[in-house]
Amino acid sequence: MNLQQLGYLVALDTHRQFGLAAEKSFVSQPALSVQVQKLEEELGVLLFDRTQRGAEPTAVGAQVIAQARRVLHEAQQLRELVQVAKGEVVGELRLGVISTLAPYLVPRFLVGLSTAYPNLRVHIEELRSEEIMLRLKDYRLDVGLLVTPLDDRLLHELPLLDEPFLLLASEDHPLAARAIVSPADLASPGLWLMQEGHCFRNQVLNLCGRTASTGAVAYESGSIETLKELVRHHHGYTLVPELAVLDEVDSNPLLKRFVAPTPVREVSLVVHHGFVRTTLLTALRELILASVPARLRAGKAGEKIRWR
Repeated sequence: MNLQQLGYLVALDTHRQFGLAAEKSFVSQPALSVQVQKLEEELGVLLFDRTQRGAEPTAVGAQVIAQARRVLHEAQQLRELVQVAKGEVVGELRLGVISTLAPYLVPRFLVGLSTAYPNLRVHIEELRSEEIMLRLKDYRLDVGLLVTPLDDRLLHELPLLDEPFLLLASEDHPLAARAIVSPADLASPGLWLMQEGHCFRNQVLNLCGRTASTGAVAYESGSIETLKELVRHHHGYTLVPELAVLDEVDSNPLLKRFVAPTPVREVSLVVHHGFVRTTLLTALRELILASVPARLRAGKAGEKIRWR
């Protein structure tokens, strides 16, 4: 048994097809298949059920794969400890970002990250919060960029931003005439919401005490941009995070700030509690903070709205 075989095992579990697993591992399909079979013979168990659709882990295979991920992670940490000692930011960064942050925050720091650290391979996925947490715990992601607090003992949070909520109203909605708004105003009819499963939806409902009044048309969106367009063209109102309207926050009279204490969402970098790449984490934090207005940085006055 060796690390290469364990890597092939994990690749096959990830992709569930021998051909794709081999391609991602930069080996031929027969070579990967032979190594997986050798590992099965050494352990004396069948790790995968082979079907016409691909490969599915057996019950014992799933346990072996979980342990293989831990072994590979520990081996990678040995390399990373040396990199930290040398002050290097190299290797691979697997970053998971929630969809209500990704389009507004990632473009602000990504170019700077690749320019400052050309030897760092960056792989970014848009995922829901629960999936990011799961992948951090089983070492399929290195860093998460999501809304906190999570209150999970296996994860470490590094707060970055306290991002205010704003209300966006259509021109003909009564709230459009208000200079500022309060959580009590969210009882007004016509609120557009995110779909179930998005932490932003939960925060909006928590902010308004779960008394939100939606309109006659039920449309639950998976995109903040869709919510903004619904307000502009179908009336009503919605809540948006400030980064989603940063370019128009001072010029659009239909965007309303809340009375103090300002409701905010805490945005953090999140890693497994055993994460050792402190140099990388510090570099990523500094790049992100430099890419946004100073007023959004964590620690400013505001009321943190939880999502879980």
